[in-house]
Amino acid sequence: MTWLDKFKTALQRFIGSPVKEQVLEDISTISAKSSPIRKAEWIKATMDRLDTLVKDDETRREILLCCSHRFPKTRIQKLKKEYRRLGDLDALLQLMHKDNSWEGLSYYEYPKREGNIIYVTKIPFNPKKYETATTEDEKRQAYCHCGWVKATKEPISKTFCYCGSGWYKTLWEEIFERPVKVEIVTTVASGDSDCTFAIHLPSNLTQ
Repeated sequence: MTWLDKFKTALQRFIGSPVKEQVLEDISTISAKSSPIRKAEWIKATMDRLDTLVKDDETRREILLCCSHRFPKTRIQKLKKEYRRLGDLDALLQLMHKDNSWEGLSYYEYPKREGNIIYVTKIPFNPKKYETATTEDEKRQAYCHCGWVKATKEPISKTFCYCGSGWYKTLWEEIFERPVKVEIVTTVASGDSDCTFAIHLPSNLTQ
């Protein structure tokens, strides 16, 4: 399914019609082949309508989580196995820091634990371009991992980035074999300087 298909299906599942039709009132003007700027404009307007029409934050979260990319299964299984072997979350985090397969940087983005929360700040999608960027637009486009919003000229509602939070949710729920909540702390699409997510550890997790 395309991202748009996933979004339409999730809207139908959680809010149904006619609210879905109001959120998607101009969907005929957009496609996966639209220009990056047009995509960003459409996402901004659509998220504004979603925020207005669906007041419950948890419902909006669930809708966008359905659109998320899923963490690679091979990496999930590897980390799950290591967690069982090590028997310690902090030791697993140290192991994750040593993976330098993202252009010489950690694929797992150097997760840091503070109490019962793991914080992850995304590494730029294109680290080299990010380092040489001279404008805020260039930095944002080099940093952002999402082709739907990286060309944005105006801040976009953080609601959209619940989609990105699903990347971490799939990973940690598989490792712990129980639900986790992922909170959006900052996002470049909404005007922040980076994208940071907080993974709240399950209350009954034993170390």
